[in-house]
Amino acid sequence: MPLFFLAAIFSLAADQLSKIWIRAQLPEGARLEVWPGWIHLEHVRNFGAAWGVLSGQKWLLIAFTLVVVGVIAASAREVVARGKLAATGFGLILGGAVGNLIDRIVFGHVTDFFDLDTPWPVLQTFPVFNIADSALTVGVVLMLLSMFLTRPNPQSAIRNPQS
Repeated sequence: MPLFFLAAIFSLAADQLSKIWIRAQLPEGARLEVWPGWIHLEHVRNFGAAWGVLSGQKWLLIAFTLVVVGVIAASAREVVARGKLAATGFGLILGGAVGNLIDRIVFGHVTDFFDLDTPWPVLQTFPVFNIADSALTVGVVLMLLSMFLTRPNPQSAIRNPQS
């Protein structure tokens, strides 16, 4: 469980601290070049989910996120028992979900700021995102990897016939 909690706390703290800095230092709509031709910081208010999906549906997004957090809480012990990849992935998903949930509840929108500006067409339409979004994405990838790379524990498959 410690790895799960570390991943959740680290991703949540990094997300919230970065958003506090962006809101304090970069006016909404302003753009700061970090790596010329590749990465910019752009302060954007996102009233929906990725790519603006469900824009303006604050309460639906909050309700959905609360359900996700509840499912994570209810199944954390079982998932974490699958190993380090699963524990880290699940923790990152929790931290990312809670990070964006805090924004939606407190501000009514999510603060996004990473803007990829590359010569690759597939990334030219990529939405502005934040650390919580990155944590969610990396968490899902780690969970998928754990499913394919980790063998199930035979002991966990044995059921007590009296239960």
